[in-house]
Amino acid sequence: MSFPELQALSASLAALTASVAPRIIALQGRDGRELSGFIWRTGLAVTADEVLEGDDEVAVLGADGKVAAAQLIGRDSSTDVALLKLETGEFPDWAHAALPVPGSLAVLVGRGEDSVLSGLAAVTEVGAAWRSMRGGEIDARITLGLRLSPRSEGGAVVAPDGSLIGMAVTGARRRTLAIPASTIARSVATLSEKGYIPRGWLGVSLHPLGQDGGAIVVGLEPESPAANGGFLVGDIITTWGGAAVHAVSDVADRLNAGTVGKTISLGVQRGGSALELEITIGERPRG
Repeated sequence: MSFPELQALSASLAALTASVAPRIIALQGRDGRELSGFIWRTGLAVTADEVLEGDDEVAVLGADGKVAAAQLIGRDSSTDVALLKLETGEFPDWAHAALPVPGSLAVLVGRGEDSVLSGLAAVTEVGAAWRSMRGGEIDARITLGLRLSPRSEGGAVVAPDGSLIGMAVTGARRRTLAIPASTIARSVATLSEKGYIPRGWLGVSLHPLGQDGGAIVVGLEPESPAANGGFLVGDIITTWGGAAVHAVSDVADRLNAGTVGKTISLGVQRGGSALELEITIGERPRG
């Protein structure tokens, strides 16, 4: 008995896996666990920051079966991207896939100690842009219908035409998510330039206001963006760019890399009067 359609699908999946396998690497993660990564372009690779061990050199197993040392350039915990520098062959930029639709197919490609790892998955959900628990701007919520093996975390999620959908990571409730390639590209650009991800900075200490909502300024750093923009101790931040501020976290979560250098209108209650202060967000001092 022959099933030509299944045979053709099987051959296509194997060919797709083989075509991207030279870009897929294996790494040592936290607590000795294995994880995957992939070559972004010549000399650069990415993997999942959350499970990557070490802050300097990382041992990498490539498609040639040899272990080499990679230098950690930087981490972006907000998008779960870690960027590595390593010796590679010539690899062009990986073409980015169009945003998938629910029901479309994707192939998750990782690497183990002895072989490339491959898994076929349906894209079960595609949502709007969202903010990670660490404040990262993720361009779309792409959920895959398979349970992610720890060894495949950080691996490539590939569209049927071989283009890159994103990086496989474990989300809340053990769901398998793909961090979109466009999100990874932003992190790679910043990490390549700076070696770290800048955080926005107001220069205020805030305290919650309980049932009334908002965040009250209890401390103000001299020459900070907030001080230069007219804030005073005792001011209550009620809105950010027109959106209500209910808690201190509503302010903290917005101080991500994307806000540095931007001018934001903050609604303030001061002595019973409502004000709007235009604040240019600074970069949080390091160290």
